[in-house]
Amino acid sequence: MTSRVAMAGIIRTTRRFLELLLVLLVLLVVFTMVLGRGAALTGRTTLIVSGPSMEPTVRRGSAIVIEPIQTGSLAVGDVITIRVGPEQAVFTHRIVRLAERPDGLWLETKGDANELPDPSLVPASAVMGRVVLAIPALGYLLAALSTLAGIGLVAGLAGLLLSLLWACESLEVARPWVARPAGVTRPTPGPA
Repeated sequence: MTSRVAMAGIIRTTRRFLELLLVLLVLLVVFTMVLGRGAALTGRTTLIVSGPSMEPTVRRGSAIVIEPIQTGSLAVGDVITIRVGPEQAVFTHRIVRLAERPDGLWLETKGDANELPDPSLVPASAVMGRVVLAIPALGYLLAALSTLAGIGLVAGLAGLLLSLLWACESLEVARPWVARPAGVTRPTPGPA
């Protein structure tokens, strides 16, 4: 009898855990989609950090949200995203010095993980925006949800959780471990 009660408790606990995992998965996907697509509705941009130069402040794989900033509002210490060079490479570094030149404001930047500042100054006009939010590891999910394979993986995980939940609920309904008085049989489902 005790093992039957324990079995019922294990199945109930497993079902609750699977329900929690499914809810968390759905919330994480919804949050990621809102962050990835919804930021543009507010004039901000969401990017994924692919390099380690800003660690530990902004880790590789983080999703960052940048907001446009006026040149006059730039300050030493701001973490900014810049588009530079003939390839228009995008990177995120910290401003370590502002330099006024005859042709405008120029910035000296440095990655927090780098020992030295970047080798050349960049014009303030190259700034895409200031980082206002960095969420570690969320960039990986954002990248995954940008591909068909990633969407399939998340959908497959949700399907697996739903299948396991169904199995737990089937076991709870069947309840073969519940003791029944002699002569009492398990009811069979009637027509729908």
